[in-house]
Amino acid sequence: MSLKIIVVEDNFIIQMFLEEVAQNMGHEVLVSTDNGEDLLGLLDTMVSDVILLDIGITGKHSGIEIAEILNVKYKVPFVFVTGNSDHSTIKRAKDSSPLHIIHKPIDEEQLEEELETIEHKLSASKHLEKHR
Repeated sequence: MSLKIIVVEDNFIIQMFLEEVAQNMGHEVLVSTDNGEDLLGLLDTMVSDVILLDIGITGKHSGIEIAEILNVKYKVPFVFVTGNSDHSTIKRAKDSSPLHIIHKPIDEEQLEEELETIEHKLSASKHLEKHR
């Protein structure tokens, strides 16, 4: 299953790493941005299968705040990518119903495994929707 992915990550090196690994696995990275406001503007004209969303992005909204908007307005599955490990942030992140959470630091092999898990979760949810 090839995914159409949007990457929201404010660290340029990590952004490029996410893009490269996803593309090498046959996924299409539609666009990358470093802040949530740009993402919200893009979603009015672009459809993706999943958004890789850093919790600690730049801009006036955190990744968790953007996720809450995604849940209400866009209904697009998102995956948090985070180096944050404090309990309250992770709990708040989980409460926003991400499809998955990827913890940094991450190497190429781990990211490939995480993307495969995301593929399976998306495939299973699409299968469930068809049978409702």
